[in-house]
Amino acid sequence: MHHLWRAFKLVKNQWGRRILAGIGMLGDSAGLILIPLITRDVFDSFTSGQPLAQILATLRNSALYLIAIAVIRGVLVYIEIYYQEGTGNYISHDLRKILFRRVLRLPFSFFDTKKTGDLMSILTQDVDAVRDGTGFVIMLIIVNIFTFVGVTIAMLLLHPLLTLIVFATFPILGCIAYGYSRKIGPLYQNLQQQSGRLHTTAQENISGIRVVKAFTRQKDEQEKFSSENKRFYELGLTIARLSTFAHPVMDLLGTISGWVALTAGGIFVIRGEITFGTMIAFTNFADSLIWPVRDVGWLSEMFQRAIAGAERVYQVVDAKDRLEIPDNQIVKPIEGEIAFNNVSFSYANGEEAVADFSLRIPKGSTVCLLGMTGSGKTTIANLLARFYDPTEGSITIDGIDIRNWDLSCLRSQIGFVFQDNFLFSKSLKDNITMGREVDDALIHQAVEAAQAQRFIADLPQGLETIVGERGIGLSGGERQRIAIARAILEGPPILVFDDSSASLDMRTEAFLQQALNELYQNRTVLIIAQRVSTAQNSDQIVVMDSGTIVEQGTHKELLARDGVYAELYRIQSENMSLLVEAEVNISDHPRI
Repeated sequence: MHHLWRAFKLVKNQWGRRILAGIGMLGDSAGLILIPLITRDVFDSFTSGQPLAQILATLRNSALYLIAIAVIRGVLVYIEIYYQEGTGNYISHDLRKILFRRVLRLPFSFFDTKKTGDLMSILTQDVDAVRDGTGFVIMLIIVNIFTFVGVTIAMLLLHPLLTLIVFATFPILGCIAYGYSRKIGPLYQNLQQQSGRLHTTAQENISGIRVVKAFTRQKDEQEKFSSENKRFYELGLTIARLSTFAHPVMDLLGTISGWVALTAGGIFVIRGEITFGTMIAFTNFADSLIWPVRDVGWLSEMFQRAIAGAERVYQVVDAKDRLEIPDNQIVKPIEGEIAFNNVSFSYANGEEAVADFSLRIPKGSTVCLLGMTGSGKTTIANLLARFYDPTEGSITIDGIDIRNWDLSCLRSQIGFVFQDNFLFSKSLKDNITMGREVDDALIHQAVEAAQAQRFIADLPQGLETIVGERGIGLSGGERQRIAIARAILEGPPILVFDDSSASLDMRTEAFLQQALNELYQNRTVLIIAQRVSTAQNSDQIVVMDSGTIVEQGTHKELLARDGVYAELYRIQSENMSLLVEAEVNISDHPRI
């Protein structure tokens, strides 16, 4: 409930809407109370022995009053629904904005444990549930409370004893509503969590459809989805069973109240304690109470769904940022000297990725981290960008601990090419500039340096060509070159290439390395690679294994030591010779 109240408080500047909606609610409830009182006078006039002219006058006046009330109620109901629904939509708009802004600012460690499908479910279904809870559900609850209180007062004024008789079933109704609310709340929370798992399963399979089809995993993935879907169905069925019990019982109690009002009212009319018109009014009042009574179960269900949704939303909003942000952060141009000082790092699952890593990278030098998959190379790059903070030790740039740098300033001066070359469903130009205002000459310069100009020139719309989701429509090497162009666009002082040539053939890699060597001038470059050919021109090569440094030196020095690097060089050189021979054979035979 606390989290739903937090969402409700988002409309601080919407009090005008709230007041207008409140006026509409009060007017609507007042109209419901006035109608039975007017009809009472009409029926009483039939049995009062009044002259026909006076009865007709009463009928005429009552008809005019009822028409006026109907028109006014129509206007007030419109105001009530329009402004209250507007408030609910305003809350959902702001809540999505807050939620998405928070998602963009959360550290990598959050996404290590939170799945994309679950986040999508929170951004859509849970926010919609909160919108309903703070919109029309609140509106109906308030209208029903006003109606219930107003009708009860009117009934007590007409006949207190008859009112108490009609209310005899209400304690039972209250107990059922309370029990229903207690059971339905946790069920809705489980249902929304399961909805997140279902979204995740579908999202992973749609995104990875090529892998699913390539490995003929359709049947297995269908079974996995069916299992999650069945669980969602079972939870929904459990809620439906509970609802189908609670709602009819509440309807029955409401109907019994109306029957009691009619029966007891008839007895009091026969005794002469009330008029026939008063009995009709009482019956109408009892009918007016039936709707709030019937709505108790449904509104409780919707309200519990909103509470569960708000709890999931604020779990993300309140997620702790594990990156400490000190006061007086440093904002200035980076020169490029990097130092790793006894750095150790473990992921949330306890896996140690880097252990006691120390390395100094002078300004303007090129250093390559070489090693097999899982040796900790990419973790070092992630730590440099402060996607994570070291478990132990420190990292400095220009002698300043990176924890003291302003994050935006730090990351804007480091150009990254990641292993996963993610491209957005936008034009190639937009993917290179990332929305920044950049001169076309700089874009073409970056494209040429990344060896991407040839394939871009062959596209129908060149740089304006729209690529599919995640760059579908481009080869792995083409995506990689676009990612490289994006990284080097504004000439950052530090460049990080994480296996940037892994998807390139040897010829393209050679051209790319030649072009990049010019860009490396006066910049600090950290290259992460598995190929010796990528590493050998670096000023310093650091061979890693299991998160530690095994060897360190230049290409010649490491070959002379005849250690791990030399062994890798021999193995890869032999394989390279075979690949070169294969490429030559292919180029010698024209396509048929």
